[in-house]
Amino acid sequence: MDTKAEVERRLRMRIPPALWREAEREGLVGMLESALEAGDEKDEREALADLRSFFMLRVNPKNMKPKKKSDIIYSTTALARAFVAMQARAVSELLPSLEVGDLLYPLRALREQHLQGKFVPVEKIPDWLEQHLYDGNPLPTTRRLWLHPDTESRVLDAIRAGQSVTLEPNEVGIIEQPLVSLFYKGKPYYILHDGALLDLFNAVYGLMDICGWREDDAIEFALANRVPDGLPIMVRVEWNLIWSLSFVSLRVPLYIQPEEVGKLYSQVRREYVKGRKRCKGVKPFTARVVRFVEVYRLEHPRAKWKEIIAEWNRQHPNEALSKKQARNLITHYNRILRTIAEQVEIGAQGDY
Repeated sequence: MDTKAEVERRLRMRIPPALWREAEREGLVGMLESALEAGDEKDEREALADLRSFFMLRVNPKNMKPKKKSDIIYSTTALARAFVAMQARAVSELLPSLEVGDLLYPLRALREQHLQGKFVPVEKIPDWLEQHLYDGNPLPTTRRLWLHPDTESRVLDAIRAGQSVTLEPNEVGIIEQPLVSLFYKGKPYYILHDGALLDLFNAVYGLMDICGWREDDAIEFALANRVPDGLPIMVRVEWNLIWSLSFVSLRVPLYIQPEEVGKLYSQVRREYVKGRKRCKGVKPFTARVVRFVEVYRLEHPRAKWKEIIAEWNRQHPNEALSKKQARNLITHYNRILRTIAEQVEIGAQGDY
């Protein structure tokens, strides 16, 4: 019997090879194998419980939660390109009539007070952002206390013991963090003063709210009057490292045709399955049998194969398993489970 495959089936989790080897070194796998050989169900349950606790503790708690990655791509159809140009012209025509309190008034203030009618070339935007970091009066910041890791451990131990603790000045640091920031080409620009960058920040988020543009595009329009290439489409990929499941969500404008959405999904999927080996698929009939077996074992943990096959044949007389089919199923069952798992593992990543 493949012990690792059996543990994965019983615990309902995929176990990375490195983690399995660590469990072997700890003697936990040996304890389970001894219980299985002796047929001691109590020891077997305890060994499985110990393995589950071991695996859960070894996996980084952050990895227990679904991982997420978001990217933005463009809908660059002729329709999308025309529409964003219409948006840009409409915003520009609206600016002179805006008053304080209007959502896009900061854009008017930025262009009149800080740009003074002269747009910034796109390639010079990073320089402009750096030059205006300290315009205006300082803004409030949030203050965070920082402790050296060794000091943190000492403080926590003292708290648990109900004791006081004395810290030296070099053991404590205070970090001041700005309340807001802009991101351009992946780089953060912290808003520390109430000058040009604060007006830009408010203008950018007004454009994002009204036009649905992404941050980089809004910054380039505000400073350089550059029209975006198209409408942003949000791609969100999530995966869970325990089950190795992956999901992709596309946020697209409703006008986009189904054919374009299909192309976008194919583009995203190719990116995330790139370099992944193709594995032989499982036939629908085999998948139905696997579901039946897993559900039956869930409801009848002590069921033997003979009982399971007989119940399948009773409930599915038109798809009854022959002796040869049943033998093949039993022989290759763990491999079938691995194949099914491999087919849903696209995109799962992580180091253990």
